[in-house]
This record gives sequence, structure tokens and C-alpha cells, in this order.
Amino acid sequence: MTTIRAATRFEQHGGFPLSIMRIRDHSATAGLHGHDFYELVVVLSGKGRHKTDTSHFGLTAGDTFLLRGKMVHGYENTRDLSLINVMFDPDALRMDLAGLHDSPGYHTLFHIEPKLREVNRFAGRLQLSEDQLAHVVEIIARIEEELGERRGGYQFVATGYLMQLIGYLSRCYDGMELPATRPLVRLGDVLSFIEEHYNETITVARLSKIARMSETSLIRTFKKVLGRPPMEHVIRTRVSKAKELLRQDDLRITEI
Repeated sequence: MTTIRAATRFEQHGGFPLSIMRIRDHSATAGLHGHDFYELVVVLSGKGRHKTDTSHFGLTAGDTFLLRGKMVHGYENTRDLSLINVMFDPDALRMDLAGLHDSPGYHTLFHIEPKLREVNRFAGRLQLSEDQLAHVVEIIARIEEELGERRGGYQFVATGYLMQLIGYLSRCYDGMELPATRPLVRLGDVLSFIEEHYNETITVARLSKIARMSETSLIRTFKKVLGRPPMEHVIRTRVSKAKELLRQDDLRITEI
């Protein structure tokens, strides 16, 4: 397996950690590869199979998914497969994704679906309608324009468009009605609830009602997605919020 490094991928923009790659006829890949950055894949047309080290999934127009961390992948059985790769490093861009923590779709797109992809066999992926896909392509074109022309402030504006893209895709996930996506979005509802109500009394029973699953299933799913049970996640969220409040000069420790 090969690893594509951020330094190589972003060198065309002077190291700015955001790049767009359009592939109009994606051929099958000989092996698998990984990245040390995020890759958001938007399928425009054609068909193919997306393969990982353990499985493979069919692709059609409108399919949108995120690759992050140590995920490895490749493509096979492609036929007129056209797609766009949006490659970025959110930490290097200093993107404040915390503003999306109240969006179940954000949690589903960035955290839940990537971790459960092998379990639900990609059935809960984000599938854009024709209108949604057209809007996504328009936003991506604006990012490409900024990166290509490099006018004053282009890095700031391009990052703004990327945040707009992620926000829009998160809302698209929120609105999906396919049966396969409902359990994933419900888990997104749980994560959003914790972010919004961390300073209230939270129990596993309360969270399982929001997720519409048994307490046992909720605990098992949390461990698969986040590597920890739900109440530990609640505690970590509270600690994280406390750290944020400690940076504010107008609050006393006792208030925090």
C-alpha cells in the first residue's frame, strides 16, 4: 500500500492545504492507497466499485463520501467514472468545525458513516439528488477559481467556500429519507444532543430514546464509531467545553 503525502499533493498551491482534482474517466487502480489528509469524493457520473482492504461497494452518480485518517482505498470495474476529489487538511487550514457540532449530518458525514462503512456495506452513504449535485459542483468550481487565479485573499475565500461545501453536505445528510441512512443520522442526532445539552443531566436511557435503539445497541455502536461508550463521550465533551471556557477571562473557575 502506498501513502499519498500532503506535502506532495498540496505543493502545486505553495503548500496551501486545499486542492481540487477532477478525474473525468477514472480507471481501475492496481492497488490500495491512503492519505495523511482528508479526501472528500463526489461522484459525477458513470459507475464503478470503491474497494477497501476488507470490502468493496458500488458507486453511482451523486455518491459522496469522506476518506480520513488511516483509511485505504482504490477503484475497480470502472465504466465512464467521473468524480471530483476535494483534498484538504482541516487542522492546517484552522477550520473551526465546532460550528457544525449541532448538525447531525456533520457528525454522520465526518465521524459515523466512515467508521460504519464496512458494517452497513456503504448503504448509509450520502447520495445527492441532481439539484444537490449541481449545487455542490458550483461551490467546488468557486474553490477552483480562487485556487487558480490566486487573487488577494484567495486562501481565505477558498477556505470559506470549503466550509460552505461541508455545511451544505451536512444539511443534505440531515434531509435524507432513505431507510439505510436513518440509523446513522439518528446517531448523529445523539452526538448533536450531547454537544447542545452537555451541561444537563444525560443518561444512556435518554440517549437511546433519541437514537431509537436499545441501550446495548447504542453502547456497542458508540464504541465502534468513537472507541468509547456514550457516557465517557459525555464526560470528554464536558471537559472540552470547560477548557474552552477557561480561555475566557470573564469567567471564574467556580462558574465554569
